Amino acid sequence: MFQNNRKTIGVFAEGVRYEFQRKLCQGIIEEAEKEGFNVAIFSNYGKYGENNAHFFGDQMIWDLPEYEEFAGVILALDTIEDRNSRQMILEHIRKSCDCPVISIREKVEGAVNFLVDNTIGMAGMIRHFIEVHGKKKLCFMSGPESFWDARERMQCFIRTMEEYHLPVTEHQMFYGDYWYNKGAEACNWFLAGETVPEVIVCANDHMALSVASELIHRGIRVPEDVCVSGYDGLKETLAFTPAITTMRVPFKKMGKRAVEIIVENQEKTDWKDLGDVFFDAEILARESCGCLAKASEQIILEKQRDYEKKRAEGDRNLQFDYMSIYLSEADSIEDIAHYVERFHQNLYGIRDYGLCLCWSLHDAEGYKEYTDQMELCVQIKDNQLKKEVRIPFERRELLPGEMLDEKPQVWYFAPIHFQDHCYGYEVFRFWNWHETANLHFRWNINIGNKIHDLLIEDKMKTLIDELAYMYDRDELTDWYNRRGLEKQGGDLFVQAKKEQKYVFLCVVDLDGMKQINDNFGHIEGDFALKKVCETIIEACRGEYICARTGGDEFVVIAKNVTEMEGRAWMVKMEKELERFNQSGKKPYDIHASYGITSRIPNKEDSMEQFIKESDEKMYRYKMLNKKSRGEEIR
Repeated sequence: MFQNNRKTIGVFAEGVRYEFQRKLCQGIIEEAEKEGFNVAIFSNYGKYGENNAHFFGDQMIWDLPEYEEFAGVILALDTIEDRNSRQMILEHIRKSCDCPVISIREKVEGAVNFLVDNTIGMAGMIRHFIEVHGKKKLCFMSGPESFWDARERMQCFIRTMEEYHLPVTEHQMFYGDYWYNKGAEACNWFLAGETVPEVIVCANDHMALSVASELIHRGIRVPEDVCVSGYDGLKETLAFTPAITTMRVPFKKMGKRAVEIIVENQEKTDWKDLGDVFFDAEILARESCGCLAKASEQIILEKQRDYEKKRAEGDRNLQFDYMSIYLSEADSIEDIAHYVERFHQNLYGIRDYGLCLCWSLHDAEGYKEYTDQMELCVQIKDNQLKKEVRIPFERRELLPGEMLDEKPQVWYFAPIHFQDHCYGYEVFRFWNWHETANLHFRWNINIGNKIHDLLIEDKMKTLIDELAYMYDRDELTDWYNRRGLEKQGGDLFVQAKKEQKYVFLCVVDLDGMKQINDNFGHIEGDFALKKVCETIIEACRGEYICARTGGDEFVVIAKNVTEMEGRAWMVKMEKELERFNQSGKKPYDIHASYGITSRIPNKEDSMEQFIKESDEKMYRYKMLNKKSRGEEIR
């Protein structure tokens, strides 16, 4: 894990910028720093719509750390919407962890479970409406029915209503989603009953905000017509109008206590015997139930903070738009580093930042998992960008030593990917624990998309280069083809003509190509062609251009080579072929004829003219060679 000789606590939560996760992490960080422990917080941005490919890339973060190296693990599984993600983490823990494991708000077998006493907290909220406000027609919106705490809170509602001999009908109960998505559906259900509800009690603040917003949208006043309450004590409930009555859960206290238990049980094996630990929630009576006096000053303060927060959020979103525009100009990872330095201060309180990419990230498809070797490609330390960083390190270390110091470390890890193509991860370190967890989806997506674009651009450039190479090249010999000769040889000829230098051009033709193909097959014919190319290359010296311009015809062109020098090359070629023939390695002989033109070109000369002259000389030489070998002349 971190290479600073300190033990590390691993924290797993989704959407750490939200209030519960942020408060929990603040408590963990504060206590861990006091105890001298590192903290590694692994988080992603959750599932959005039906884009499963993106989500698969997002959840790779759960596979990043080496779980066996943790001194303790803290889980916030109820923040992780996807069941497969929760199962991935639990499987890693069961397989690899031999340390204290704390589960927050979710019962996990084999862990110490930190739970909110729903019977006391929720019952207290229901009694508040009945006893303080005299309400009798109460409805209850719980979380997903598959969640144990949602079922427990629903049963608490039913029991408490029975204590006061108040009826509970089908349309007084509704299972929601613990999020903002089902406010309208819940209101439809509650208002479809025989009696209009006086109160809608929600099992958490997100649902309470969505219900209150939906009621107001329909022209139903809160609290004059219908009261609404939540649960968790999120600051967002104060910023809403009317401020939402809720139960405050001590999330920060949970985080601190989790670290205390981990520290206390470092050398113990019986930590599982601690059982479940319960925390009480306290009621915060506000505007949405008709109470105001006690909360009025806090409401005004929070609304002012919310105004400032929204204003800053708007400014930051504008900066992210500009970041996207500027990143479009980036041509390399180094360019990305420049723009990250320019915009990172818009993420509140960041002290250090690192972009860690998978090793040899050159395939546009990316990877399906993190590589064992990683590379730090962008480094901001103490708010300053380190120039031209490329630091390799082992993935199990999570970070290279250049990012660390001897003090207790606190790092947030977020995945970098495009769809389900894994590129690496980002790391964040904040100046203090009050400013933690401001990780932003748009920032993350901008960087992931740009890396994807760079990989695609690099692949396209490679393909274009390969196509250009193939377009100008002969497949068998890898020499230039006729198009390549026209381009490369033409440029050489024009340059020599301009400089008034000799141009040497030789046309070489393999003798008896048809007989070799007919008697021994085309594979042997190809061998003979490549053998001629080999002997030409061995014979020539200096700078020259070779091309295969026909089935058995080759052209060699060079600048500043006289006819005598060039003829010496061809004589050497003939001798090399003769030595090969005498070796008896093949049941046939390989011969070649050639014609040479070499002079300083005049104004009327062209490469085509040189080729024509050399070709005529080659043909005459071929006839002489055939006659000398006693071959039939056609």
